[in-house]
Amino acid sequence: MSTAPAISEKARWRNVLQQQKLANAQRWFEILETSADPVTLVHEDYDNFLRALETTLQTPETFELAFKLGQFLFPIIFGYADWDRWLVYLQQIHHTSKLLHRQNEEARLLEQIGDIQYHKGNLHDAEENYHTASLLYKNQGNLSNYSRTLAMLASLKDIQGEPEKGISLCQKALATAEEAEDDLALANAYLNLSNIYRRIRSWEQALETAQTAYILYHDLGYSNLLTKASITLIAIWAESGNWEEINQLSVELMQVLNTSGDVHNLSQLKNNMGISAFSQGNYNMAEAAWHEALQLNSQIQEPMELASIYNNLGMVYTQLEEWETAEEMLLKAITAYQRFGDTFSWANSLDNLADLYEARDQTAAFKRTLQEAIAGLQVLKDTPHAAELLDYMQKRLANAK
Repeated sequence: MSTAPAISEKARWRNVLQQQKLANAQRWFEILETSADPVTLVHEDYDNFLRALETTLQTPETFELAFKLGQFLFPIIFGYADWDRWLVYLQQIHHTSKLLHRQNEEARLLEQIGDIQYHKGNLHDAEENYHTASLLYKNQGNLSNYSRTLAMLASLKDIQGEPEKGISLCQKALATAEEAEDDLALANAYLNLSNIYRRIRSWEQALETAQTAYILYHDLGYSNLLTKASITLIAIWAESGNWEEINQLSVELMQVLNTSGDVHNLSQLKNNMGISAFSQGNYNMAEAAWHEALQLNSQIQEPMELASIYNNLGMVYTQLEEWETAEEMLLKAITAYQRFGDTFSWANSLDNLADLYEARDQTAAFKRTLQEAIAGLQVLKDTPHAAELLDYMQKRLANAK
């Protein structure tokens, strides 16, 4: 008759098993650190890397390995949009960093938590995390990282209807990056500034700053960030009609993103390709691109990008005279923009909805929709791009029969 193993024996084997798991996690980190192609490696062995990371999260004693592994993985996997899972991981590592009084690591983790909250549309939480991280960086004299968080806070201010504050914060981020002599921080600030200029329709400044960011990322060899700059350039070129450049760069990016499994950037690329097709009057091609973007975004559920896709689909279905679908898409966009406080985009979608009602000779709905947009946009009337939209809508309303 066999006897049950003693408690001490069980504890010893548990300890042996845990040590084996930690050794395995260390091995996966070393493989990743020395890999010539870490992006492909993570794409092929994602589950193994997750198990390795989860092992290191279990005790404060393995904080160093958990932090290093998490930092190596995060920029690679961000495009997978596995955000809910990674929010838990980052919060666990952040909790340990506070226990151990590791302020530099704490700031970096808060910044990354802010990145996820930003893309999930939780702008208030994102702002709190970025702000706390920026103060920690500033207190430590870490100018490079301080610059990066200032640039992210700038993007938030822009979305919240304060582009002047956003531009000011970006300029402060640029000055801080120059003081730190950090080209990567400089590129990040230029790219965020470009996207603010793009949103307020300052196309010349948007192009200049995006090209500067692109050159810096290229020279530094940051392929994933070069992709982000390329997608911004495509959006800007669509406005100026540089179709040849768009087509060439889009083909190159499609190959890279399909290989890496970067659903997030692929969705943005498809959205911008749809804008390009729509601008050329190719509505069927635009519809196809935006539907692909919508399908990709269903995997990541990024509300700001989703709102943009809904708005764009609403516009193309209006052109295709598919009225019910157009109205459904535009109402979804309007609701989404209102939820996270993007007043300009909300008013712009209402203006697009007014186009639909005008095309259907629904005069009462047309006037009511414009009046709602005009009233809501008053808070931004001192902002040039909002003032331009406001003036346009007021003239439309005044000329309505």
